Amino acid sequence: MVITVNRTVLKAQKYRHELKYICSETQLRVIERKIQAVMRPDAHADGNGEYLIRSVYFDDYMRSSFYSNEDGTDPRAKFRVRIYNCSDGRISLEKKRKNRGMTGKDSCPLDRETCMRMLRGEPIRDRLGRHSLLDEWILLADTARLRPVMLGEYVRKPYIYRLGNVRITFDRNICASPQVESIFDPNISRVAVLPTGYHVLEVKYDDFLPDIIYQLIDDGHMVQSTFSKFYLGLKAMGGRINEFS
Repeated sequence: MVITVNRTVLKAQKYRHELKYICSETQLRVIERKIQAVMRPDAHADGNGEYLIRSVYFDDYMRSSFYSNEDGTDPRAKFRVRIYNCSDGRISLEKKRKNRGMTGKDSCPLDRETCMRMLRGEPIRDRLGRHSLLDEWILLADTARLRPVMLGEYVRKPYIYRLGNVRITFDRNICASPQVESIFDPNISRVAVLPTGYHVLEVKYDDFLPDIIYQLIDDGHMVQSTFSKFYLGLKAMGGRINEFS
């Protein structure tokens, strides 16, 4: 699903820098020990400073989102439904935007019933008018047969630095599953996206990355990656994609 970005609207949309690195567990532990001296844990995390994220990604009948990731199409966007810790306490519909190497995100809340109808591929035209983002999703579901194709799961440990609005996240145990309708079920089948012992470090910031943060995460061996949980999750599942109705 390639969504055209209006250049006049682009200026009003919020975009951030996003750097990604594939790291070993040892690298993550060393970096975490260093940044703990200057960054604070996210207040929404549990006692271990973590939370479980599940996202169900959508694509159209032409697999446009998948191929736009593969081809590096710019600008591009994709839709997902996101929850935390397998709970329905906070359900969000999100549109992740990518443009000129930067990322933006639009979101709106969902109730559980609407979420499940979306994941089952059922019409939700009666939800029109609740939010502009949901209206956009409904339009694409009707015209481009937007449907759920994959559930992604990982454990995130986030840290925050006020200057530059920096957010560093350690994403471990990244998995994919075709069981999109089981988003709230803790017991689902999963396939690992990365080799055992490898995870993803993400660095997000607004206009600048403070030198102190860059120096703490740069161990001389960090190589930036274009890692996409959506794209590589579908690749890892092979033919076991959630099929369109």
